[in-house]
Amino acid sequence: MTALTRDSISLRGAGVVTINQPEKGVRFTLDSLLLADFCRIKARDRVLELGAGTGVISLLLAKKFPQARFMADENEPLAHDLLCRNIEQNGLQKRIVPIDRDIRHLSRLIGSTTFDAIVANPPYTKSGTGRTSPDRARRAARHDESAALAAWLEVKFLLKNGGRYFLVFSAHRAGELLALLREKKMEPKRIRFVHPFLGKPASLVLIEATASARSGVEILPPLVVHKENGAYTDEMIRLYSPPQDSVSTE
Repeated sequence: MTALTRDSISLRGAGVVTINQPEKGVRFTLDSLLLADFCRIKARDRVLELGAGTGVISLLLAKKFPQARFMADENEPLAHDLLCRNIEQNGLQKRIVPIDRDIRHLSRLIGSTTFDAIVANPPYTKSGTGRTSPDRARRAARHDESAALAAWLEVKFLLKNGGRYFLVFSAHRAGELLALLREKKMEPKRIRFVHPFLGKPASLVLIEATASARSGVEILPPLVVHKENGAYTDEMIRLYSPPQDSVSTE
């Protein structure tokens, strides 16, 4: 049996959510919290999260935007079970619908439904490159073995005209991502780079792209995560409260 922890997470504008996740293995990361903070969701939007994991992004967005409705897709068995548990534990069963489908076959489950926004944190590493974890779940989270980056963007057909696609991705592959977005007829509209320290190269990029939009992009000020001493910067402190009182569960 996998050992679990229960953590309370706080994000500005969203309040607190409780997350059950594995004690070891694939756990939510700061990347997901930065993406949740970056997303601009409108009242009554229908939102699809791809690769939802244990649901931290959808849960935070559902708390922050109480009039929006969410569908969270995760097909790794343990993560999907925890996604369902977390939705129920946070009392969001009427706001978030969990689904279990490979992103390459979503049309078979969703049918003709379209969304105002899609949110995704795709694996950053191309299959066959970088260090490979022996753990299958970790490997799936970090390497695009089952679905390359282009497959995550093929889901654009589920967006309404003018719908937004929000992503967090490796800054190292930002050029590739931007080219693929335009190839799929999604125009980058907002871009923000995330730097681990001031003066260090960006490690992540946050992007909002709009389906079938005209060109024109806003480059936001960089987000710096840590001060020189390793503490969070003032913006990070305003944005995020680290997990408190983690509790081991079964």
